[in-house]
Amino acid sequence: MVFFLFLYSFGNYIFDTMSTRKICRYNNMIIKKITSKQDGLKLEIAIMECENPKGIVQFSHGMAEHKERYFDFMQYLNDRGYICVIHDHRGHGSSVKSKNDYGYFYTENADYIVDDLFQVTEYVQDTYPGLEVTLFSHSMGTLVARCYLKKYDAHIRRLILCGPPTENSAASLGLALAKIIKPFYKEKKGNGLLNKMAFAGYETENRWLSKNPENVDRYEADELCGFLFTTNGFINLFQLMIRAFDKKNWNVKNEDLPILMIAGQEDPVIQGKDKFEQLKQFLMGVGYKNVSSKLYPTLKHEILNEKENQIIYEDIYEFIKNAKD
Repeated sequence: MVFFLFLYSFGNYIFDTMSTRKICRYNNMIIKKITSKQDGLKLEIAIMECENPKGIVQFSHGMAEHKERYFDFMQYLNDRGYICVIHDHRGHGSSVKSKNDYGYFYTENADYIVDDLFQVTEYVQDTYPGLEVTLFSHSMGTLVARCYLKKYDAHIRRLILCGPPTENSAASLGLALAKIIKPFYKEKKGNGLLNKMAFAGYETENRWLSKNPENVDRYEADELCGFLFTTNGFINLFQLMIRAFDKKNWNVKNEDLPILMIAGQEDPVIQGKDKFEQLKQFLMGVGYKNVSSKLYPTLKHEILNEKENQIIYEDIYEFIKNAKD
């Protein structure tokens, strides 16, 4: 018994040491928990501070990943004078009650994940008063960001949508199906059926993520990545997809907000150039006047992790530095 307790303690020590070492690679890093105002869930936040900051860049990460995957890019921006903040979305990373809860959102109301994002905005604005906030979002995180815009666009000065899902008419069907089959799946078990539906037509073995095989290998080796969403998680995801393209309830207060849409041209999530352009027109149609876009030839979904990522880093930095509302 003592031997097994030793193994357990040693394993936790190794895990904690590896996590700490990963964080300690970065300058001025603060890790802390805040309590979601929605339901009391503990959300983990990472903040990179700097002296004489020019502004704040807040991040909204994608599906089935975690905040640490953005630390390299955050460090790049931090070195150029920006405080950077990111939290693990509920059901991801360290914003879970248990390791068995990945892909489980603790609610079937997608407002919670959106309002969590705004709560982090409020937190950094209170902590670092007087600094403008740029919101960077990726993949599912852009759905959260677009729903955020409906209520909170006055609180940010720039928005970046990276690898944004475009409109998909199957989202309503997916939501209806998820609710029908919910009683037949364990509450916190990944739903393989809905996962196959959501990623139908994508390259297998996560090759759709990146043309950089090393990035795909790192993703697959990361225990905090690639987990299946539960039925509950998919209900939230499909709600976000529907609401992001619903013209109702948009309360545009910041019509001159600079919005930059970027993606790899080979990214299946954008469903092609035409759909990508339609998203741009949609945002302009609901009232935003300052929307620009750029596609990167040959690149796939995770453009921040391609070997050409320095080009993307520089383009985003120039947008943050120069875009004015």
